[in-house]
Amino acid sequence: MVIRFIWGIFWRVGAFLALVAAGLWWGNRPPEWNGEAVLAANDTKIEGRAGLIVVALAQPEKFEPKFFENFVEKLFTQVIPWPVNALVGGDNGVVLVDPGQPYMIKRRTPHRLADIWGREADVDGIRWVEKYRRGQLRWEKPSATARKDFGYYLYPARRQGMRTPAAKAAVKARYLYYAQLPGGVLPHYRQTVDFAQGAVAEAQRRYPIVAGAMADAFDPYAKEQAVTRVLDAGVDTLILASAQPIYSRFEELGGSFVGVHKIVEKWRKAHGNKPVKIVIAPWLATQPAYEKLILDHFAETVPQASVPGEAATGILSLHGLPVSLASSDGWSGRSAALGKRLIPQAEAILRAKGYARVRVALGSEAFADGIEDPGNKIVSVNELYRQAIAAGDAVAVAVPLEFLAENTDSLFGHQVFFFNGLPGYRDYNGPPATVDWSKPYVRRLQSGKTLILYAGAPGGLTVPRQSAALADAIGTVFRHEPTR
Repeated sequence: MVIRFIWGIFWRVGAFLALVAAGLWWGNRPPEWNGEAVLAANDTKIEGRAGLIVVALAQPEKFEPKFFENFVEKLFTQVIPWPVNALVGGDNGVVLVDPGQPYMIKRRTPHRLADIWGREADVDGIRWVEKYRRGQLRWEKPSATARKDFGYYLYPARRQGMRTPAAKAAVKARYLYYAQLPGGVLPHYRQTVDFAQGAVAEAQRRYPIVAGAMADAFDPYAKEQAVTRVLDAGVDTLILASAQPIYSRFEELGGSFVGVHKIVEKWRKAHGNKPVKIVIAPWLATQPAYEKLILDHFAETVPQASVPGEAATGILSLHGLPVSLASSDGWSGRSAALGKRLIPQAEAILRAKGYARVRVALGSEAFADGIEDPGNKIVSVNELYRQAIAAGDAVAVAVPLEFLAENTDSLFGHQVFFFNGLPGYRDYNGPPATVDWSKPYVRRLQSGKTLILYAGAPGGLTVPRQSAALADAIGTVFRHEPTR
């Protein structure tokens, strides 16, 4: 009897655990189409009529809440496993900050309060500050797991219509980022779109491509329209490329490219299962023209040595990935290979500028602080700046490898990481009103003997060079060149 009772418990618990395991597997199963596998297969033979899609992550010129909602949704669906992503990060209420003092790290009495749409009153006409006085708002303190995070007030009596983390990202962007941009305009959208569309046009001019378009990675409707237009032109092979310099599983191969594949499959079903082969072009950073663009930008930023024997540090900075993703994402190997090619060339530039002792290294712009990387497995830009200061170098210059146009990360978020603790730096400091986005926006700090420079994105005047370099990468599938 006892044995039967124990066995009954055993098989019921086993059946329950098996059901849970099956549910977890099903909810987190990888997509049927794998961009990494397609890239590794290196089958770039064009069959029949060729079409082209260049996927681009273009951050809006003016603040748009939907962009940040889409961005956070991507993180929740791609990084956080099911069912955790369904149970956390829900809509807990209306997120509010003081527009005049958006960077709140401690609770204080707000002078004003506004939501992501800039409204200072609720739908009932009562001002948010009045609801604060009535005790209807709740203070949400900064997260302990994010450097330089900020707190906000929450109105929990009704839902906002999006995940609370997305609304928090949106108010941060609106009041801490876009509010500090001259005219509230970010150059990323226009420069990125011009770059991507220019690459499509240049590739069509050079190669037999019957139709091509840019697809916005964070606008699902616009992306589907772009892919459908190209397929409607009667293509047999669809070439995929990205405006990001280095492919990653997170961004393209397991993200935006997978989304394009789903659109292709939907189109095929509506057109008698017409065969459409997908070919992935080499990433932009494999091209000599890209390398020359970056090295020219680095050389133009590095000052000439003022006296013989001076030392200099060069930093090739990468946006990077969290440690948990970097260990399994092909981006890590691709970025390391790029660094291996660029480092000796950057060292030669420093010597040509008159420096006797030079060092060039890769550094991460984000994901490498003590909170996200407690084991210090990733070398940060901040660490390399500090090493240059400790060594008494005359100059330390960082040039970004993954940003060809300034976005909110490169202008604000990254500076919190790589300038943290350096003299003269203020958190979330915006560009001056006189900034000229056609040129690189160079940041300068002085720490003892060391001049700290961040070269910034190459600027709008280099967009034609960017387009030509991406067209080179696309052209390799027609020229049958091996990927470097």
